Amino acid sequence: MDLNGKKCEICGKDAKIFLFGKFLCDDEDCFKKAKSLSMARHKSRIVSVGSKNPVKLEAVREGFERVLGTVEVVGVDVESGVSSHPIGLEETYLGAYNRAKNAFETIQCTYSVGIEAGMVKIGNHWVDVHVCVVYDGVRDTVGISQGFEYPKIVYENVLKGVEGGIIAEKISKIKDIGKNIGLIGYLTDANITRKDLCRESVIMALIPRMGKNLPLY
Repeated sequence: MDLNGKKCEICGKDAKIFLFGKFLCDDEDCFKKAKSLSMARHKSRIVSVGSKNPVKLEAVREGFERVLGTVEVVGVDVESGVSSHPIGLEETYLGAYNRAKNAFETIQCTYSVGIEAGMVKIGNHWVDVHVCVVYDGVRDTVGISQGFEYPKIVYENVLKGVEGGIIAEKISKIKDIGKNIGLIGYLTDANITRKDLCRESVIMALIPRMGKNLPLY
């Protein structure tokens, strides 16, 4: 992160680090103050999401409320830092991580979330998965949805650099299908939708944050 010109949000000195959702100097008292403010903010359970896609926002809300209780979800436009349609788990994870990290740095929140859909090769098959990263300013936890095999016309075009959503719209005749049921919804007659996959990845990413599981992680 570029700290050039940033000031500590507690004392006003030059910032040395971004922690607890704030730019801070290297003074321990500022660390303590920022931590206490972060804990107070935690009670409000604001979750920032690195996207304004309504499917992702609703999936995050449902996922968090199932696992941790009531939250306020706020979507923000951020960069993923990866290609428009990531290929491989590493790039897909990196896109989700960048979205979560950038969202955390954009607004005051308890947690931030990044969700990225990517194409992963299994044998001779190309499979779509959603990777979710939940970030709290210190660490990230990760989860992955169930996957489904892409039609040949989709993965061939993705490998040529065409975003999968564009091909999915042509196949389904559904505009902005990625903000709707998704390609999975079209292929399964809406028995499983993109929101289901996103929500599933969110819940998986929250497993290490469940109270009973904290000692395990």
